[in-house]
Amino acid sequence: MSQPPEPLVSPVARAPEAMALFNTVLTTELLVNACWAKAQNGTTGLAWPAAYLILPLTLHPQTRDSLPRDRRITLARWAVRNHDLLADMEFRVANMALPTKRAIRHGLRSKRLGLDGTNLVALARPKNATSKWPTELSDSVKAARFCGQWFNAVETHLAFELLGIGG
Repeated sequence: MSQPPEPLVSPVARAPEAMALFNTVLTTELLVNACWAKAQNGTTGLAWPAAYLILPLTLHPQTRDSLPRDRRITLARWAVRNHDLLADMEFRVANMALPTKRAIRHGLRSKRLGLDGTNLVALARPKNATSKWPTELSDSVKAARFCGQWFNAVETHLAFELLGIGG
């Protein structure tokens, strides 16, 4: 009796690049940086729904590279200027939901993140990027901090709407 051919790739196998990119420690640190930056310029932590926007904004290379350097540029202004990048944002947010959940859980377990009501807060100052860090890591951390600051100036529900999510 012949056996069915073995699959070429296991259905649960992930490419090593994807595994490295969505490493729980890395994604947790991006959330910690966003929460810390938000707290430096605001009075509350990062609303937990907003945490689901951090990874899609900071890990997608074209989106991360398009983030403004000028802190006076609002999320609304950036969204209008970069509507082409937002075409698949809803898909990216949905695709990053599981890594975001894992990052939040890891952050809470490892005491890198805490809860203040329904807001996520960084429990310790994250490390600043150094010249020894790979450029992509350094850029992602800077982007996470920038996005955290953006959430001081915009309500979470409006951020989702501006980014074309759930509409």
